[in-house]
Amino acid sequence: MFGFLARLSVFVKRRKSKKTHSQTETIPTKPLQPESKGPFGSLFALIIGIDAYEAPEITPLLGAVADAREMECYLTAKLRVPRMNIQTLLDGQATRSNIIKGIQELTDNPSITRNDPILIFYAGHGTEAPSPKGWEAEQSKIEMIVPQDYRATKDGKRVGCIPDRTIGILLQQLANAKGNNITVILDCCHSGSGTRDGFRRVRSVEANEDIPDDLDIEIWGTSEGKRAKIPAEFKYHGSASHVLLAACASNQSAMENNCRGVFTQALLDTITTLGVENLTYASLIKHLPDLPGQSPRCEGKNRDRHWFTTRVSRNEPFYEVKKGSEGYVLDAGSVHSITERSEFSLYKEPSIMSTHIGKVTARSVGPLTSIVELSPGFSPDLPFPAFAIQTVFGTAKTLRIHLNDDPKLKSLRNKLQNEAESNPHLYALTNHEDAKLHIGIHEDTVTFAFENSLIKTLGLDRIPFRVQLEEEVAIMKIVEAASLFIRYLNHHPTHFDVDDHIAEHGSKEPVSIYYRKLERRGRNKWGEEAHDNGNLNKNYQVDVVGGLTRYGLKITNNTSYYAPPTVKHIDKDASLQKGGSITVGYGDGGGQPWRHVVAPAKGTSKDRIVRDDEDLQVEFFKLIL
Repeated sequence: MFGFLARLSVFVKRRKSKKTHSQTETIPTKPLQPESKGPFGSLFALIIGIDAYEAPEITPLLGAVADAREMECYLTAKLRVPRMNIQTLLDGQATRSNIIKGIQELTDNPSITRNDPILIFYAGHGTEAPSPKGWEAEQSKIEMIVPQDYRATKDGKRVGCIPDRTIGILLQQLANAKGNNITVILDCCHSGSGTRDGFRRVRSVEANEDIPDDLDIEIWGTSEGKRAKIPAEFKYHGSASHVLLAACASNQSAMENNCRGVFTQALLDTITTLGVENLTYASLIKHLPDLPGQSPRCEGKNRDRHWFTTRVSRNEPFYEVKKGSEGYVLDAGSVHSITERSEFSLYKEPSIMSTHIGKVTARSVGPLTSIVELSPGFSPDLPFPAFAIQTVFGTAKTLRIHLNDDPKLKSLRNKLQNEAESNPHLYALTNHEDAKLHIGIHEDTVTFAFENSLIKTLGLDRIPFRVQLEEEVAIMKIVEAASLFIRYLNHHPTHFDVDDHIAEHGSKEPVSIYYRKLERRGRNKWGEEAHDNGNLNKNYQVDVVGGLTRYGLKITNNTSYYAPPTVKHIDKDASLQKGGSITVGYGDGGGQPWRHVVAPAKGTSKDRIVRDDEDLQVEFFKLIL
């Protein structure tokens, strides 16, 4: 719901019974296998490009095959990926069955070891269609890619498109087998216009037939699951199976110009110039040139990883700053926990190794953007866009820490004091009465306890981890994490763009949050439990018992608020319409269902980190709309 900043919190408690295997479960942790010495040499790719479609009524493209060939050339010439690691499907080779088979062969390929980088590239037409009965989907639409033999008749059946859910399940199976170092690049769109103008063409077609509700059931389900609500990992923010780079927003068109895809050409030019080793997926989007009418998207839980690796960027996020009608505009707002008087350092590129060009302070904070002022002493004639990293958290409260008087904590106290002076926006040392985090010592291990009324009301106050006194790096990581946890837990956005729509409901909730038990309805397929007890969210608190049960969320807009895409915000997705819902953990909202497990005690006082036993664990789900 774009711009809707009513804050809702869901507090999820997990209880562990008296250690029965039916109610709790220990999940063993397996170390990730190390990446190969030559990460690009171990890269495997499926590259698809379709210009000429079998159906004569489908507008042919001019640059999809060229894009595929250029991508293949980049992999082999620039990254030195062995040609035997790349499967390329062009035009007539890119049939529906061959595309599906190509992904499945990656899953079954014994030469691919876990966490080897995998790339799937598609250039061609896309489309959308009403979701079949039983397929839960946002705005009742599903998105699809169009194979070369779409609408052809084979074995007495008409060949259909490939829905996002089908590809989502295939990607999840691939990630389960080979790890989630998977990159998916789509240069297509789903607007259904299929227009052309000389050498400028739109990569979409109109889907004018109904989609069978059992399409690809052999991939995602079993015979009894035909009407299940199918989870999709293909395109949405919560996906952990892969990172998606898409040519445009869902309401935009992916264009060709001069026999090349505008997005693919810009992408290849950028990664060739800057080098993939210097980029994360998210930072690549910031480096792309402006593409008229297209706002490329980067989605996925692992979007901050460096390209083709499992290495995560440890840097703080960079926000773009541009000149606007009201002054300098920061591409972050209250939803990102930006507050007034927050301070930022400006850089020419999204890297602290690039040129430092100024400092700005947040003057007016909106939901998704903020107006910032340039600090005195810096020239207003700065190169824009610039990139800002937060240095001071403004009106956000710092975490106040108290250490007990044990002399063994003297060295840690000095280190924390120095760190607090260097980072006053994160934490500060104080007395026992004013502290929100207490650091003590038990059996030569450092302990951590929260001073939070909500947490203490639930019977908890101590973090269940203890750390050896000499492990100062681990201690500082816990302190920093505790600071961020408290800051986000206590963050209350103050901007409401739709107050009138909220007020019209009186005591009725503007947003409904349904916390549901899920049941398996076939392989990799989940839906709401048929005989559950309804919504587990009772006054924003959920009580569950740790174990194997899966859960998901459904969020419904009860207001009349609706913000369709506009010319000004064409790169933003439309909000939910009145009565519209989005699911998390099942359906097409993205992500896998989750389960709650109370972890067992682990380690002794001689180990580097000790986890204490506990019978109750508290989790928080915070929704900012």
